[in-house]
Amino acid sequence: MWALCASPAAAEETASQPTPIYTGIYINQISGIDFKANQFNADFWIWFRWKGEGPAPLDTFEIIGGHVTSKSSVIRKKLDDGFEYESARVTATIAKPWDLRMFPFDNHDLAISIEDTEQESDKAVFVADHQNQGVDPDVVVSGWHVAGHDHKLVDHVYNSNYGDTSLATGTKSHYSRYSFIVKLARGGSGRFFKFFFGLFVATLVAWCAAFIRPKDSSPRVSVSVGALFAASAVTVSINSQLPDTGAITLADRMIFISLGMILLSLFGTVSALTLHYMDKEQAHRRLDQTSLTLFPLLYVALLFLGIYL
Repeated sequence: MWALCASPAAAEETASQPTPIYTGIYINQISGIDFKANQFNADFWIWFRWKGEGPAPLDTFEIIGGHVTSKSSVIRKKLDDGFEYESARVTATIAKPWDLRMFPFDNHDLAISIEDTEQESDKAVFVADHQNQGVDPDVVVSGWHVAGHDHKLVDHVYNSNYGDTSLATGTKSHYSRYSFIVKLARGGSGRFFKFFFGLFVATLVAWCAAFIRPKDSSPRVSVSVGALFAASAVTVSINSQLPDTGAITLADRMIFISLGMILLSLFGTVSALTLHYMDKEQAHRRLDQTSLTLFPLLYVALLFLGIYL
């Protein structure tokens, strides 16, 4: 008797529960990583399993901060356990605000986030199919290695009625959001030396000016000025590969330190020449000897501070 009386309430409670949609992503490839355009491309399989009637998630999902460029190999069927099943291979371009403060020692989390455009979270919620989602072992991302993957489920709130005056101002809408995250990590220090080798060489060339006698003023000044122009050219090359950012990146610190040391070398050259023309030979020799010893030590110390602080 109790069961009969309780069944209408239980049915109402069940009806009010959102439909769980089991969702997963399997990455086939990551490509087109573009720092300047703040985006990357992804090739992946996506699938949905759910019970009941309603919009087909494969038709109604959207990629947050991105767009689908192609959808192929679509499968739609009913499984033996009563679940509806849909899957497709998708390629997409996705926006990514890169954190380049530690470039070129930068690690990144690439997120593919989806929402259902027609069902708010009181109607349907995503549930991660964590046992089947993943990254293909053959995925290769130039400059990085795949350090793992993760997922995140959130109830995303939009604080707007989007101009629909039939709704009250400040109306909130809630949508279930599923994010699959690929973790990329830089491997080794090769990238670091490729980027900054020219800058390091230019700085050491400026240090060599201290080996030239002050009476050979023209070659000595030319060495320092040439090193400054070479470092400036390398700086332009580095900056051309990075987006505009208000943060001071590791690359910026390497540039500032190297240009500062070259400028210091040029000041040393001018000082040595001035002492030479004032017939203060002992003073300019002491200055050159001090420069030869302290310049590389100071440069290396500043580089380490720039990297680790």
